[in-house]
Amino acid sequence: MKVFKFLLAFLVVVVALYGASSWYTGREAQSLIEHELAQANEQVLKAMGPETGAQDVQIRIRSYDRGVFTSQAEYEMQWREEDGRVVSYVFTDNLQHGPFPLAALQQGHWAPGLAFSEARLQKTESTESWVNSLDGASPVVVRTFVGFGGTGVSNWIFREANFSEADGSKVVFSGGQVDIRFSDHFQSHVASGGFDKLEMTDVYGSVMALDAISLESENALSQSGERTLDSVVKVERIGLIEPEMQDIVLSGTQVALQATQADELLTGQISYGVDAVEFGGAPLGSIVAQVSADQLNMTALTKLVQEYDAMRLEDAGTEEGLPQLDDDQARRLRAGLFEFLGNQPALTLGPVVWTNSQGQARIQLDADFVEPDQALLDAPADQLLLAVLGRLHLDAEIEKPFFEELFIQLSDEERQRASAMARMVFDLYAGRLSRAGLAVYENNTLKMNASYEEDTIRLNGEMVGLTEFLQRLFQGVL
Repeated sequence: MKVFKFLLAFLVVVVALYGASSWYTGREAQSLIEHELAQANEQVLKAMGPETGAQDVQIRIRSYDRGVFTSQAEYEMQWREEDGRVVSYVFTDNLQHGPFPLAALQQGHWAPGLAFSEARLQKTESTESWVNSLDGASPVVVRTFVGFGGTGVSNWIFREANFSEADGSKVVFSGGQVDIRFSDHFQSHVASGGFDKLEMTDVYGSVMALDAISLESENALSQSGERTLDSVVKVERIGLIEPEMQDIVLSGTQVALQATQADELLTGQISYGVDAVEFGGAPLGSIVAQVSADQLNMTALTKLVQEYDAMRLEDAGTEEGLPQLDDDQARRLRAGLFEFLGNQPALTLGPVVWTNSQGQARIQLDADFVEPDQALLDAPADQLLLAVLGRLHLDAEIEKPFFEELFIQLSDEERQRASAMARMVFDLYAGRLSRAGLAVYENNTLKMNASYEEDTIRLNGEMVGLTEFLQRLFQGVL
């Protein structure tokens, strides 16, 4: 009898202690979620600009009901599009508190942890068609195990989709999964995932189809506070179909991002590659390109984007979508631009290399900027541009056989006639540019090398003044 009472008392103590620890880990989980959402809002503001057409992007906790062993939460991400329509995505979350959440044990996570979360995308006006196509089931389920010490694993499961909107647009999606592993107090992560198919048709009948999509990403924070990002997205095939136009097919597409950020300054590059380009069934070759940046002040750039965003809200803009700036608005934008240029950033477009079966074309543009004098805040735009350009360099070349083959593939003429026309056109413009001194034509290759630095222009090794350069430009192009 005494043994039974002892065991009973022991079980009561264990349950009480587990309840206390579960309540504590539940409180810690809530603090972590609030902190991570605040971080997410900051990152979204940096990532999204006016060109996305989205305004007032916000991620927030709509409700959080914390219990002893479980909590119920609701999160929302929403933004307002240019036409005023509000897009909203809502997740409901069932959190089981640690240290040993039952759902985590069922998923194979045996180590003690803060919580196990299962969040589901809910039906809203923005997701109604997708949810209805699944007979009310949630289209996205996110299962996350939050361990102690800032570690965790998150699995994002996307359900298939096949539905049409009221405006006639259509989505066909295979579904897929993305897995993320966190470390270093959630400051670092490794992600991987894939989707077999995504096809989108807009209201005009234009179709974009992507097959075999895969992604790999690693985001790490060093002890010195330097953050590095290395990501690769691959798509086996991209098809672009426009009514009454030739189809475009890109095979073996890859986009790679490598970046390092220390404090506010970002240095990195984005590389693009397409193994094969087809236009209306005609092979146009392969393309590789990259864009590099050095010393980008991301805080200043974010402020500049937000300022521009606010101006777009104040003014609906012209038919081209650009705001009509008054003097005060233009001055505010310039002040933000001056702050961004204070770290003397550098940008490089290229090399962009287009290769076909007969040759290639290549171009690269480098620009180094200097910190502008505040006296130029109200200067004319052309004067300001020359003042902030520390160095501008253009290097380009195009091989005649490359141009000839590209012309043949794009022409409706038979091959021999198209070949003769291509050679004639190339020789005509190569001769004109050479006579104007804008380019050098040798060994069946047209080359141009031009640079601007310290109010000096060097054109194909020759020093020329700005007036003379403009004269040559008009002579060669017009």
